[in-house]
Amino acid sequence: MPTRRRPSEIGLGLGLALALAAFLGAEDQRDLTAISLEELAQTKVTTVSKTEEPRFRTPAAVYVVTAEDIRRSGATSIPEALRLAPGVHVARINANQWAVGIRGFTSRLARSQLAIMDGRTLYNPLFAGTYCIEIVRGPGGTLWGANAVNGIVNIVTKDAKDTQGWFLSAGGGNEERAFLRARYGGTIAGKGSYRVYGKYFRRDAAFHATTDAYDAWHMAQGGFRTDWKLPGDDRLTVQGDAYSGRAGERTTLSFYERPFLRTAERQAPLSGGNVTARWAHVMNGSALTVNAYYDRTNRAEPSFQEARDTFELDLQHQFGLGQSQRVVWGLGYRLSDGRGQGIETVAFIPPDRTDHIFSAFVHDDVDLVNDRLRLSVGTKLERNRYTGFELQPSARLIWAPGPRHAVWTAASRAVRTPSRLERDLLLTAALSPTAPLFARVIGNEGFTSEKTWAYEAGYRIQPADRLSLEAAAFHDRYRDLTSLEQDRPFVESGRQILPFRFANMLRGRSSGVEVTSLAHLSTRWWISAEYSYLSLHLETRPGSTDTSSVASVGSSPRHMARAQSSWNLPGHVDLDVGFRWVDRLHSQKVPAYSELDARAGWQVVSRLELAVVGQNLLHKHHPEFGGSPEPTKIERSVYGEARWRW
Repeated sequence: MPTRRRPSEIGLGLGLALALAAFLGAEDQRDLTAISLEELAQTKVTTVSKTEEPRFRTPAAVYVVTAEDIRRSGATSIPEALRLAPGVHVARINANQWAVGIRGFTSRLARSQLAIMDGRTLYNPLFAGTYCIEIVRGPGGTLWGANAVNGIVNIVTKDAKDTQGWFLSAGGGNEERAFLRARYGGTIAGKGSYRVYGKYFRRDAAFHATTDAYDAWHMAQGGFRTDWKLPGDDRLTVQGDAYSGRAGERTTLSFYERPFLRTAERQAPLSGGNVTARWAHVMNGSALTVNAYYDRTNRAEPSFQEARDTFELDLQHQFGLGQSQRVVWGLGYRLSDGRGQGIETVAFIPPDRTDHIFSAFVHDDVDLVNDRLRLSVGTKLERNRYTGFELQPSARLIWAPGPRHAVWTAASRAVRTPSRLERDLLLTAALSPTAPLFARVIGNEGFTSEKTWAYEAGYRIQPADRLSLEAAAFHDRYRDLTSLEQDRPFVESGRQILPFRFANMLRGRSSGVEVTSLAHLSTRWWISAEYSYLSLHLETRPGSTDTSSVASVGSSPRHMARAQSSWNLPGHVDLDVGFRWVDRLHSQKVPAYSELDARAGWQVVSRLELAVVGQNLLHKHHPEFGGSPEPTKIERSVYGEARWRW
């Protein structure tokens, strides 16, 4: 008879298994003080409708992080920049890993939100001439497809004509040990512009109470972009990037021979590259865009290594119907080919798989009342090999009675389609270093899509010339969420196996509010403040044996708050101070914390700027998210930077 195991041992095994599964799954110079709130309200965004529209008149909870915001915040990575947006929870797991969540479900895999850069699905986000980051909180599957369930992060890089001449940035500190960024842009015989860039960074390990955290890392990246003016109003963009580096990792591995649990330390190699081509053609009042990219990623974790090739082709056509309608439709195809190999306790069956995804979408904007009341409806139809056809409709309505008020509401359906993780995984985790007791997580061919219906509303107001306020509320209902169901224990080659399989036996709901404000107190001083509230409830369906997945509620904070104050001081000095407070994470055993970041910059001459940045200044070190096998803490960081332009 199999021995009955204590819940704590089973939980340990599942924790190790899920931790391994997670490894298998992720400089504009214009001063903002010179921009009026009216101009900020008219900032163009494209993520919500795939066409340019003023952010103030967008029927969605969208926030724009500009290149100037990033520079003045001192952020050195995309996740750090995302902290500037309301409703986005960003937690640093260790020196080289982050967990990100929009409106809940924070995890390293971040499977409920979609990240894209210049039309390319993003696997390794690094700064490369970023123009802005558009963050949409809420579903975006109607235009962007599956997995845009809780939000979209759309990174837009600068046109090559906006990065002419030389730019060089260099610096270092106690955590940001060293970094160097170089870029050069020029023209192509009057027919276009180009830029080339290279960058390198080396970052120190995080803090561990008893030993070296072994998570220091370094990365080198280079790339190019060309923007061509073709006959007529046609434009062609070709761009590409390549990167290579190593990231330190310490993890606990399971084996079938004693000792069954072993700690591994390795400098895991990371590399990849991509190339994107985009053609825009204007014809008879309509616009046609064709976007294609190829992406290659290579990863070698201590337990698993994979090479993946992705090719995607998208066609989009925009045209008007009369004076009051604007229609956008498109077709898409994606090929994803993965080849992997793991240690004896980690496998995908089959080890290699090629997926084909076909899609079509249509989006219609209808002006109902003289540019004051607008209705947006649309849907996307997607076909994948796991669940067949998926439909993701939405309807959005915005009422703008004047230039200083806008009210909007929306209802949307979104899905997260199965991945190889839920379908093909065969993962075994030892429960003891000496006893032959194992938990096994098994993929499920019957695993289906997670489904969400989201209901949102928002209000924007500019009550005074120097003050703007915005609020958004949401209620989401989830069904067929991922659960881990326990099957009957069995004995295999003298080993006791506790099997678990992926299923869709979890459901839930979430509600929340996000409030932002911006005030220009003078021509030299402005402040912003944000607050987010989240209520997330999950429950298993009748008949479920899952006892652990509900705890994922505690991976996202109930409350978050942030405030930023920025000054332009005499003597060409600017000063920025940002404060953030994050509520506790129950399931991660992370207490609530407050932190302070600050940056001081001095424009020595028009072409040279010196800056000093302090991050996490309130504590010597603090935890932000759980880790495996033991959590690390994020340390106080100070670094200096010099930036030249000529």
